[in-house]
Parts: sequence; C-alpha cells; structure tokens
Amino acid sequence: MAKSQFPYVRCFWAGTLFLTNGKSMAVHCTHISRERVEVEAPGGLQGSTKVKLELQASNNGKQKLIKAICLPSLDVLNEHDKHYIKMIFHNIAEEDKVFIDQFVKAHS
Repeated sequence: MAKSQFPYVRCFWAGTLFLTNGKSMAVHCTHISRERVEVEAPGGLQGSTKVKLELQASNNGKQKLIKAICLPSLDVLNEHDKHYIKMIFHNIAEEDKVFIDQFVKAHS
C-alpha cells in the first residue's frame, strides 16, 4: 500500500457514528487527514461495511459539523475497552475536506 500524501494529525473532535443496522454511538476522533479518520467508540461496527460519521469540528474558533460516509478498514478493541476504528472517507463534501485541510495544516 502506498504511503498517503496527506498529513495525518491528532484530533479530539466528538461526534456520532451511525451504523447500517440503525444503531448509533458517540465517538471521538483520534486522528484525521483529508482522506481518512480514526475514532474511538464504545462499541464495534456490528457488521457495518459503510457508516455515516458526523463530527463536531473546530479550528481556530470556527465550528463546523462534518458529515461523511466512511468505509471502515479496522475495528479492534483497545486497552481502554473501547473500539478503535479506522476508516477511509468514501463520500465527503469538498468544503469539509477544506476545513480538515486547514485543521491538519494548523496542527502538523
């Protein structure tokens, strides 16, 4: 797998993960780039191959609700008994990518 050209930074945004079985759970972002995101969640993916992610994003005093459809690539139980979920953005608005890019640039 080729190394990503986009920087990947720590992130502490809170949000919600919506599963295909109709369930949702509170999550918080641990890392983000314009193409992928990692979150910590109290539960696993429960068979979901696509999920909807909403994050309450903030950067330099600006707030934004980022909404994206994501493709999970990893779901593991971590040392805190939380699920660590890695995902690739499948469908996300360009304005949300720009906001993420600004955040990443400010924290790289």
